[in-house]
Amino acid sequence: MKKTPIYFLLVMFAFSLQSCKNDSNKEVRFLTFNVWQEGTSVPNGLLKIRNVITKTNPDIVCFVEVRNYKEQDWTTKIVTELEKEGRKYYRGYAGGDVSFISKYPLSNGKLIFGNEDKGTVVNFDVLIGRKTIVVSGAHLDYTYYASNLPRGYYGGTPNWRMIDNGHGKPLPTTDLDSLKVYNLKSTRDEAIAAFLASVDSSLKPVILMGDFNEPSWLDWTKKTKNMFNHSGVIFPWNSTKSLAEKGFIDSYRKMHPNEITHPGFTWPANANEKKSTSWTPLADERDRIDFIFYKGKGMELKNATLVGSKELYIHNKLAKPTTDQEKIIATDLPWPSDHRAVLATFLIK
Repeated sequence: MKKTPIYFLLVMFAFSLQSCKNDSNKEVRFLTFNVWQEGTSVPNGLLKIRNVITKTNPDIVCFVEVRNYKEQDWTTKIVTELEKEGRKYYRGYAGGDVSFISKYPLSNGKLIFGNEDKGTVVNFDVLIGRKTIVVSGAHLDYTYYASNLPRGYYGGTPNWRMIDNGHGKPLPTTDLDSLKVYNLKSTRDEAIAAFLASVDSSLKPVILMGDFNEPSWLDWTKKTKNMFNHSGVIFPWNSTKSLAEKGFIDSYRKMHPNEITHPGFTWPANANEKKSTSWTPLADERDRIDFIFYKGKGMELKNATLVGSKELYIHNKLAKPTTDQEKIIATDLPWPSDHRAVLATFLIK
């Protein structure tokens, strides 16, 4: 009987190993997207949102400000629109104003915290190949928006008006204790605590995405204290700091550690056919309040980028980016939201 050459066996063995490797590692793109009242804030918003998804081609999307107006399931509507473009997504909705679409099966959807008025956190299991990960979506409480105070504006409670210094200009609040007390009057800290409790004993990798309505402690630093109307304030913002203390990694700041060259602002974005989305017309309120956090073995961050309009509002006027180093994609599309989106790519092993 003729023997098989040893080199042929070695080649076949190597090919088999490579096939197993390719089968077990998947590159997965996650997008967090505040769609500004389901896209109803701009003309033809649903189609504009569909076009963003089609262009960026994410595998899993967290939508924020899903209202299901007129008792119509908005997540089903966006899935239907994407199907017309040849894009197949599963739908995931568990309550509140956060929903998911995913190219991978979703299961075990749970409302972890709240409702539309005081914040929403939802968890889903997502099966990616042979690996199940927990994907969480959050829209945290917008009241007591404390980052307005150093800019000389109220944060929605009692109102959104300017704090007048007596001469028609904003009067900043810079006392750290006052900022902390005001910030913790929101339910943002309770929502993050509920999320952390829900995944505390999980052995699965976890992704948390959403609109926090609160900046990052990695952005309000010594380097930026005299920039962006921070008014000299260095502040350990509670939500992001609590996540970091539990081992969660901020994907954008991990990929772009310099908060000056890559500020990562997601708010207030230039929305299509809208005059202004700013709440502080005499201040610079630009902040990074939309995040993708991750934790767990078997996930390798490959990239993180901003999605949306190039321009944001400063002093109620559109301004170009302060740095030319920061990459923003899908800038050619009519943007349907007052927030930029964030896209992060992971290798799931």
